Amino acid sequence: MAVYTYRARDRAGQLVAGEMEGEDPGVVREHIARDGLIPIAVTPKPREFSLALLGQKKPTSKDISNMTRQFQVMFSAGTPIDRILLTLAKQQKNVVLQKALTLIQRDVATGIRLSVAFKKHPKVFNTLYTSMLEVGETGGALNIALKEMANIMEKEDVIYAKVKSATLYPKIVVGVLGVVCWGMLTFVIPPFKEFYAKYNADLPIPTQIMLFASKMVTTYWYVPVIIIGASVYAWKKFAATPQGRRFKSYIGFKIPVFGRLNLLVANARFGHLTAALYRSGVPLTSALSVIAGTMTNVFYAADVMTLKTGIEHGASLSKAMEQTKHFEPMVQEACAVGEKIGRIDELLESIAKFYDEEVDSMLKNLSTLIEPILLVLLFGMVLLLALAIYLPIWNISRVVLHPH
Repeated sequence: MAVYTYRARDRAGQLVAGEMEGEDPGVVREHIARDGLIPIAVTPKPREFSLALLGQKKPTSKDISNMTRQFQVMFSAGTPIDRILLTLAKQQKNVVLQKALTLIQRDVATGIRLSVAFKKHPKVFNTLYTSMLEVGETGGALNIALKEMANIMEKEDVIYAKVKSATLYPKIVVGVLGVVCWGMLTFVIPPFKEFYAKYNADLPIPTQIMLFASKMVTTYWYVPVIIIGASVYAWKKFAATPQGRRFKSYIGFKIPVFGRLNLLVANARFGHLTAALYRSGVPLTSALSVIAGTMTNVFYAADVMTLKTGIEHGASLSKAMEQTKHFEPMVQEACAVGEKIGRIDELLESIAKFYDEEVDSMLKNLSTLIEPILLVLLFGMVLLLALAIYLPIWNISRVVLHPH
């Protein structure tokens, strides 16, 4: 989504300016109006190049979750928000987060609402974060909102850390395989080329493929570098388009092993977020809009918006889920039971925890699950190398005794 700058007036008639992320100016105007402001102008923010922030990284989810937990602890102790923000800004190691908190502190000190001040920094604090703050601030339960947000972010940090750790083994295997192939193409294949060139031998196709690859690596090395670089650039550009996001989302749910893992993570995230927002007093339709905006898979986000549309047309949450494809049956059942007994948040949270355990179990066994894929990859590469090298050797007597 694009970032827009806006100017508006509050209920007292004072001018308020800031930034907000949105799909288009109309969406931004709606968000501003919901904050109790009267929008005057909304314009796309031009891209900035700042030497001061050159090389500075965007804060990680862990940075923000730690900051949120500290915010919640100090707020629970009765520390004024202005002082909390000043303290948090001073102790941040990430320059981008430090600058954002400093600006938020200045805005709050001038009388701007906390959630509105946070919304001015959409590249640091996403829609879910600012929505939770707004709900907590409006309902007088900021402490609960901060605690829920910290819990959600910490859970997601744990999942991503486990995914990163579990995929380390296949990354090492593929990396070693790549190094071995490079060594073969650079040092082993060229002597065969020189030997067979003396006899004008007809080489088998696997050997011709390896000789061609060897020539690319040793002589025209810049060609694969350019091709790889151009491919990566083109993929990033394509992935940023609506069609690219749909393609990535489709592959994300269809790829062996990881497709199932991604689906479980999405269902667990839906359960945690819906339960947290529902407990915080957010209307279900508003909560679903926020959740859809935080989902990286566009098909799952579309399913969440289908729920919102169904509820707006009078359907229950569980009934609306019947029109979707990516909600697990247990999630649908939890919603149906929760609606009957009036404890939908508790049941969704329980189901989300169950899927957390399922994800954890899959991650622990990930190496075992992807071993067949790695074995096929390794076997294919070894077979190609073996055929490329040994097929000509089997015919060496014919080549030497009967040269062309």
